[in-house]
Amino acid sequence: MSKIYNSITELVGHTPIVEFKRLEEKLGLKGRIAGKLEYFNPAGSHKDRMALEIIEAAEARGDISPDKTTLIEFTSGNTGIAMAAFAAAKGYKFKIGLQNGVSAERLKLLQAYQAEIADVPQELIAGVFEKGIAAFGDVIDYMEKDIEHPYATRQLDNPDNINAHYKHTGPEIWEDTDGKVDIFVGGVGTGGSTHGVSQYLKEKNPNIKVIITQPDPNDVANPVIKGVEDGGFHGIHQVHNDDGITPMAPANFSDELTDEYIFISYAETLRAIHLLAKYEGIFVGASAGASLAVAIKQALKEENAGKLIVPLLPDNGERYLSEDLQLVRPEVEENVGF
Repeated sequence: MSKIYNSITELVGHTPIVEFKRLEEKLGLKGRIAGKLEYFNPAGSHKDRMALEIIEAAEARGDISPDKTTLIEFTSGNTGIAMAAFAAAKGYKFKIGLQNGVSAERLKLLQAYQAEIADVPQELIAGVFEKGIAAFGDVIDYMEKDIEHPYATRQLDNPDNINAHYKHTGPEIWEDTDGKVDIFVGGVGTGGSTHGVSQYLKEKNPNIKVIITQPDPNDVANPVIKGVEDGGFHGIHQVHNDDGITPMAPANFSDELTDEYIFISYAETLRAIHLLAKYEGIFVGASAGASLAVAIKQALKEENAGKLIVPLLPDNGERYLSEDLQLVRPEVEENVGF
């Protein structure tokens, strides 16, 4: 039987889960850690799932068609790369507005897919972090000008984002672990992955614990930090503080599905990234490193002995080499506790 695929759209999902046995041994972990390696998606991140679902769901509704529609999104990178790749594969035009701090690699990937990069006024971009999530609409409205048939994919409040992970990522984790997952760890960028995965897993077993990784806000002014953008680690940000949900919490995110919020420092993130590369030959990006750091700290606890912890690892570290994510900094990493 032929194994020739018709399009990269057929390659999305079914990413591997790998148990980090050498890491467990070297750190003396009591729990087990099995990472969901989302960089195995064809455009390199978990955003492939959401981008494809949003496009194909809109097609099924008759909202868009490649002969007339221009897809539009405002993003910090991985969503844009995924949208650009699948827009190209399906014949759509794609226009993207970029948030500040996009890595050089991600910008060049967008150029490679020939996405149109919008010239968005800086005051509109800055408004997103002054006013919160609601200001994303101002950017989208600006980008839609002079386009005859625009379609804003609106990743932050599009239910098809959640559906992509409820229909696919969650079931994959459940099936590949034979339903034995005890703890799921993820970050929040758009909120879709943690919402969709958590909803599915808790429907299968309400005792599965969901932990949300958040960047430590006290790290923002630290001069040793690289890759921290507006309080986030390339794709995740703080959505919960002592006063509850913050203004940066996207509409896709569900607080009701979350059991615990854990702040993680960038030093802990770097340590996790470098340990995984050293002992497992797997080099992940910053948001993945943050969730892995949380998973490691959970696996060190006696109460989690024998439990299976699954962190969602969104992309790999090759997209951040220009920021020296690969460099080990002993003076920064040596006192993180693992």
